[in-house]
Amino acid sequence: MLLSATLLIAACTDTKQTADRTDEENSPSKILRCADVPVDSDNRTHKDLPSGPGLSAQFPGDYGIENHPDVVFFENFESGSIDDIAARWSEARNPEGKVISFSDDVPPGSAGRRSLVMTATRSENEGGHLYKAFEDGWDKIHLRFYTKFAEDHGGHHHFVALRGFNTPLPYPIGGAGQLAGDYFSVFIEPTGSEINTTPAIHHPPPGVWQFYNYWPEMRSWQSPEGVPDGRPNPYYGNSFQPEEAAVLSRGEWTSVEIMVKLNSSPEMCDGELALWIDGYPAAYFAPGTPGGYWLQEHFRNDPGHPKAKPFEGFRWRNDMDVKINVLWLLHFVSDGSFNNTEEFAKNNPDYPVNTEKAIVWFDHVIMATEYIGTMEEN
Repeated sequence: MLLSATLLIAACTDTKQTADRTDEENSPSKILRCADVPVDSDNRTHKDLPSGPGLSAQFPGDYGIENHPDVVFFENFESGSIDDIAARWSEARNPEGKVISFSDDVPPGSAGRRSLVMTATRSENEGGHLYKAFEDGWDKIHLRFYTKFAEDHGGHHHFVALRGFNTPLPYPIGGAGQLAGDYFSVFIEPTGSEINTTPAIHHPPPGVWQFYNYWPEMRSWQSPEGVPDGRPNPYYGNSFQPEEAAVLSRGEWTSVEIMVKLNSSPEMCDGELALWIDGYPAAYFAPGTPGGYWLQEHFRNDPGHPKAKPFEGFRWRNDMDVKINVLWLLHFVSDGSFNNTEEFAKNNPDYPVNTEKAIVWFDHVIMATEYIGTMEEN
């Protein structure tokens, strides 16, 4: 069903399926972190990941790729109306029919003729989404999609996510500031600053790519050690970035691929996370790699820092029934994001930004159990 209700997103967006947890359950003393267990350095780095075309090499233009046995979901927006596409997903948000539309602009080499556009309009809406909950889930998933930010795109808030629950809801619900005790969320999205250095390095909007994650062992922003200090809303997304900043391009199509691998048992910290931009492996977080250190809710990917030690890996779940079972194609640009864009425009008059609209394109959205890679030209 196509919905136009108010988007249930606060400062960040997460689902809290159970009743509010007690202070004791949220207490840092109850959180067993993988970081407390020593881990040896792993010689693997992001450079050891596959690159270029993967299973996509067999399907120029992605034509027929949905028939590959490793592909579990495919959407290229080629068939049907907006309502028809919404019906293929669990929920769509398109306020007053003004956010989601079609375009004949497609990625180079595509076998298709149209893509999907989402437009956020200041003071009118905060963008929209397509949200898909799967009955079955997976322990490892690659998500590859093509996206393009408008040539005048300004600041952003939240973007595309893979999420995992015991039983996924058919729609997203906001739950900002809470510990993710029984689910996880992995957002890949733009941000304005690099977090690996002090002082931070700022970039013009949309900025650089980062992961913004919620999971049971996430860190709090309230102290350098990442534990709450008693103030409200202690938990917001934890940031992970490539060691070398992956700067967003405006006005051109980009292939984005992420991989999430869940821990193999409740006791293990062998969960992984990876990022590819245009087929180039940009980041890989797994037990023993990369070297870095925690500061509040940020993992600083800085192997040369005196405090650096091998990354501990992820315990994405304590309940093995939690699977990767939600895909969220989200374009969320809050009023605060537009305000930040306006302030940037005042201070940088020679850098074109649109302070009233933020437009992105999506195409060739694929989920698979193995590396997908960039699209071969049709």
